[in-house]
Amino acid sequence: MRCAILVGVFLLVTGFAIGSCEALVFSRDEGTWPKTWPAELEPLRKSSRSIGIATGLQQNIYEIPIPDQVTFDKVWPAVLKIRTPGSPLTLYRTETPPPKAWGDLLSNKRAAIRIYGPSGGYTSKGDSHGQKKPDLEQLVKDGRAARAAEPWPEYLRSEHGELPEWVVATENEEGKLEWIPADPFNKQPGDPSGFYHRARIDIELVIDGKVIDLNRLKLPEAVTVSDRRFE
Repeated sequence: MRCAILVGVFLLVTGFAIGSCEALVFSRDEGTWPKTWPAELEPLRKSSRSIGIATGLQQNIYEIPIPDQVTFDKVWPAVLKIRTPGSPLTLYRTETPPPKAWGDLLSNKRAAIRIYGPSGGYTSKGDSHGQKKPDLEQLVKDGRAARAAEPWPEYLRSEHGELPEWVVATENEEGKLEWIPADPFNKQPGDPSGFYHRARIDIELVIDGKVIDLNRLKLPEAVTVSDRRFE
């Protein structure tokens, strides 16, 4: 495991944070995506990388190198199953700079699939009620905590199943925590404070023309493509 940025302490095992401003970015040389994701991805766990982002924008990034065309053809339909409806597809090509926001954490050196997904962590307002090891699931049931993972509340989804890219936990009229859509890059006075959690699953492809060939790529209907191959 390689730590890129470390300030303070964050409990990665549970992802539990209580009114905290600590930040952590870590890299692990394996795929730590949920076991509930399609079985077609399992053979690629050991060769993949996971980047956990806990900087106030909470998310996980999974970088999955693809060794050959046969493997891509097998896993691509599975990746489309976990993609959130309506989310964009971003295209890069090999040997071009990766997304600038992540420095050397990500790479475009070879054909790969990158998946931006929820952290799976918990967030809470207030304290942990004196518990050294709080029962997180019970806190969620009691409305004193919220978990950034499926199943998301149905009220967050559009009629086509779309989710907001980011959500934040806030107290409702009953004093219980609930997720609401949020835009961390366009904050307005009066917006709820706290960590912003990724809800939507976005996909990026690093295309080499052989292992991943754009001419053979099967895309979802009406997908929004952000083409950064020639930037």
